[in-house]
Amino acid sequence: MSATRLLALVVTMGALMGCGLRVPPIDDSGDRVEGQRFVQAILINITCELRAAVTGLRAAYPDGTFLDGFGIQTTLTLTYDEKGALAPGVTWAPPSPADAVFSLGAGLTVSSDATRTNKIDAYYLVSDLQKATCSDESRPNGAFLLQSDLKLSEWLFTAVSASMTNTVNFKTATLAVKDSILQHQVKFVISTTATATPTWTLTRVTVNPSGNFLSLDRTRTNDLTITLGPAVPAVVAEVARNGRRTTVAGRVPDRRAADLHLSAQIANGIETGVRNALQR
Repeated sequence: MSATRLLALVVTMGALMGCGLRVPPIDDSGDRVEGQRFVQAILINITCELRAAVTGLRAAYPDGTFLDGFGIQTTLTLTYDEKGALAPGVTWAPPSPADAVFSLGAGLTVSSDATRTNKIDAYYLVSDLQKATCSDESRPNGAFLLQSDLKLSEWLFTAVSASMTNTVNFKTATLAVKDSILQHQVKFVISTTATATPTWTLTRVTVNPSGNFLSLDRTRTNDLTITLGPAVPAVVAEVARNGRRTTVAGRVPDRRAADLHLSAQIANGIETGVRNALQR
């Protein structure tokens, strides 16, 4: 084996053997700064997407829509699952008579699995998002994952169109029972598999005659859940002013909107867990 091939094999083995034995990095290269830039780009794109969607509605419907009194809950979930496996095998063939061949095979399998899940929640009022827009230069405009067009504006225009044609009377329902909820979910699942299968054939011993000697599976699940529902008044904080405790009023999600958003997160967690379990 040449020095170049031997070096490549050693590097590959070293990389694969670390998988599943560490906390998976966000960036495939393991660079922390690149991981931070990736998450920042996603968060900027989500905020800009929300602003563009609600300001687009305001421009198209200057008299307002049923969404004007709504709040928007967002949950970004980044799940990274890494699995590494080491499965060496050996076949030994001792000297035997010409009419009889005896061989002895042995193998060992060692595997490890590590999962990392990160969540970021946020809450916006539609009225606040309408006050400013993002410039084209500030948007990441990535070609993949959650840096691309999330199609939220398309979905909101569809809902408002249904309201305008009285297909669904969102506005009346909102005023009466606060029961109108919209939800938009985007999910990307990317799986990467790498293997290394070196084989050594000696006089009477063959090392790793078949199968993968080392393997790596990395699954990245990027999920965004956006729930729009009525924003209701509430006391959201207490602050000290001039030596006195003063309550500060604000607006929070309607109970049904909060419950629906939570149920979507629970379902997403179960789905991701089942998918990872089936891949093992």
